[in-house]
Amino acid sequence: MSDRKTERLINLTLALLSAKRYLKKNQILENVYGYEGTQEAKERMFERDKDDLRSLGIEIEVGDLDIFFEDEPGYRIPQKSYELTVPNLTPRELAIISIAANLWNDSAFAPNAQSGIRKLQSLGVPASLDLDFKLKYRFENPSILLDGITKAIGNRCAISFSYDSQSLKERRVNPYRILFWNDFWYLIGFDLDRDEIRLFKLSRIVSEITAAKKKNSFEIPKDFNPRQYLPQSDHEIGHIAKVAIDKDTALILRNRGKLIEEGQQSDTFEFVYTNESSFIRELIWHGSTVKVLEPKSLSQALVALLSKVSK
Repeated sequence: MSDRKTERLINLTLALLSAKRYLKKNQILENVYGYEGTQEAKERMFERDKDDLRSLGIEIEVGDLDIFFEDEPGYRIPQKSYELTVPNLTPRELAIISIAANLWNDSAFAPNAQSGIRKLQSLGVPASLDLDFKLKYRFENPSILLDGITKAIGNRCAISFSYDSQSLKERRVNPYRILFWNDFWYLIGFDLDRDEIRLFKLSRIVSEITAAKKKNSFEIPKDFNPRQYLPQSDHEIGHIAKVAIDKDTALILRNRGKLIEEGQQSDTFEFVYTNESSFIRELIWHGSTVKVLEPKSLSQALVALLSKVSK
């Protein structure tokens, strides 16, 4: 958004907010600084500005100037709808609001989420709308991938994605089935590079799903039994870690772990991880709010990586 448009939107907001009665369109175009050009151009500009303000969560009320006469409708912003009463939010509640806004940012709720965060920020409340965080969580939240994979299964088209593993990173797969097993989502499909049916954990897919244009390129075998490819328990394909997490921090990390002990300053959680480097990167993102208690090898690897980065 250009500086001129931003200034015009601010001017329009202040004019409609301070108006004690409805303002006609012509009054707005003549008195609000920033509307230039022909009458038609200014009217188009005004219509776009109204849409922009509404997308930011600002309510623009439309009403008649005189209830006894049919006249051109006027506009104003009700002060009560613009104000936001904020209770005494705890750090945990503020974190939840920030997380929710980030998760909604790509959805139909995006304008409402952004509006709520902006109103909080305008009151000095430390809520955030962090793009880097949103993108990171997007790829660590398996549910984001389900739609693309499900469509590919229905269309019988191959998919490709980046996978967090120690060997082959880029995978090309004919997707057969998606299953939720032992608290995790899995994709079972025919790996075109390894030439065999393989199991993929969705939380280790670190890119968007790219579907091939060609449909009906494969058939799922009639004797395909997905359960024979699933692990009996998640412990059989992973490692156990105990991590201390400071109070009221790292909510996403907490939600995917198992609470085993509560403390005054921090709580201890148990995690199952399958790839050490991936889990270390996740821990590093949370900074000093987390501390690895077990295993010792994971703690040493984390310290070694931090030392390497700091040099």
